Amino acid sequence: MAPPRRHRRHTAPLLAAAALTALAAVIVLARGGDADADGGAAVSKTTGSVRGVVTFKGTPPERTPIDRSSDPHCAGNTAPSEDVVVTDGKLRDVLVRVANGSAGEHAAPTEPVVIHQHDCAYTPRVVGIVAGQKLQIVNGDPTFHNVRGNLGKRILFNLPQAAEAAPIERDVSGKAGDVVSLACDVHPWMHAWVAIQDHPFFTVTGADGAFELTGLAPGTYTIEAWHPTLGLQTTKVKVKKGGNGKKAAKATLTFSAPAE
Repeated sequence: MAPPRRHRRHTAPLLAAAALTALAAVIVLARGGDADADGGAAVSKTTGSVRGVVTFKGTPPERTPIDRSSDPHCAGNTAPSEDVVVTDGKLRDVLVRVANGSAGEHAAPTEPVVIHQHDCAYTPRVVGIVAGQKLQIVNGDPTFHNVRGNLGKRILFNLPQAAEAAPIERDVSGKAGDVVSLACDVHPWMHAWVAIQDHPFFTVTGADGAFELTGLAPGTYTIEAWHPTLGLQTTKVKVKKGGNGKKAAKATLTFSAPAE
């Protein structure tokens, strides 16, 4: 029986799209109003939001078993591949962002973005980070990992992390659209992706595929949805002043299985 086909990773489409997308609209963080539940941009009567869902059309790729027998601790995790995770037609692990960027500068948050190593898997697998923000990697496993971060073919860091060791913390610098891939050379099935942004208008979908981007000035925006296996989808929305909650602009982005 032939081994299952592995899907090609897609880091280039996000980089190319970010480089080619013009700054077509001005986005400002609202002063005043209530911050959203995720700690993102504030909601204000002078700004609007985008709400939507990322869906998957057709039959999802099979989630194949992973051989973790090389490490007795890891062998206890019997979860199949998480390359493409679809639940009731909704796609998980999709980074959704405003592609237009924003005029001016946005200070990097002081709190780090945290990725955990648990049961020999990175959690979450896909995160967004503002350029200059710190990335923290925590080893919650009673086993040894190493954490290798690559930007394309360039190795940014390659660090050992023993069980109960202090978290690894690194500044993440780069241009919008760069994607840093994380891997563990001890456990080759472990992968995660860190997508660099120059503004805070992004989020990552959970099992329900839902997303919300808040604090957007009125205008027309290109919304990008990026998945490390399935690539890039885009759509345009028009955000209205005070368009929040049920009045938010609506967007649906749909992926399908890669061509054989």
